[in-house]
Amino acid sequence: MPKSYREPKRIYRFIVCDLDGTVLTHDYKLSPRVREAMQAVVDAGGWITISSGRGYQMLKPVLRSLPLNAPVIGCNGGLIFDPATRQILYLQPMPLPLAQYIVRLALQEQWGMRIYLDDMETMLEFHPEQQPALVLVRDGIVVGEITDAVAALQRPPHKLVVYSQSPDATPALVARLQEYVGDRAHVVASNTQIVEIITPGISKATGMSWVASYLGVKREETIAIGDGDNDVEMLEWAGLGIAMGNATPAAKAAADWIAPPVEEDGVAVALQQFVLRPAPARVTDSERI
Repeated sequence: MPKSYREPKRIYRFIVCDLDGTVLTHDYKLSPRVREAMQAVVDAGGWITISSGRGYQMLKPVLRSLPLNAPVIGCNGGLIFDPATRQILYLQPMPLPLAQYIVRLALQEQWGMRIYLDDMETMLEFHPEQQPALVLVRDGIVVGEITDAVAALQRPPHKLVVYSQSPDATPALVARLQEYVGDRAHVVASNTQIVEIITPGISKATGMSWVASYLGVKREETIAIGDGDNDVEMLEWAGLGIAMGNATPAAKAAADWIAPPVEEDGVAVALQQFVLRPAPARVTDSERI
């Protein structure tokens, strides 16, 4: 059931937005209106950042285009870093034995996968429909082929994701992976074909809580905006949880308010409604959940 709606406070000091499907459109574009609204939060003295399932390697290309002034949350909360200096502030990598187990399993089952290595520069990728072997990738370019995947993975990676063959196949893959890993990890889809393996103690909520404490911001002064199943804990934790109009049913159920979808600049609408207005926002009956 959705949370009961809490009348918004006058001041929200810290806003955390999911990236894909929330800040970025489904074709990975940033709307000028959304960027302007995020910049307005910074100009008004607020803190704003993103929380993503992506590791640093896949966040790096978009960081320069986003007006962020608070530590970035990556790897579903397992990595927190300064967006200007790249300094790691918090890190909980995936345990090496679990990572090696999933690599063996993915190769055996011919599941695509991406492994974010701890150098924050390279990734191991496996796309069985494109190449038969695991490859080493830097900045989107294949720089080597890996003959022994497990031997190549000798340090705990920052994270690992598995790809389903189609959106229809994703629920079954989530269930099957969860059965394989048991209580060693929580398996959740962050996209129609991206399956996340998240180890205990990691979530976007724990990441948001860590950054809020780092900034000296109270929980009730925070807003989270997201669209995916991996955003649920963050939406529940925040003082105000906002789900996008294109969000999954679970994300919408966890939210206090539903914004327009990403293609209609939902983040900009939410920021204007709850942060940039000089007075408390009033919610109509049609907007309540």
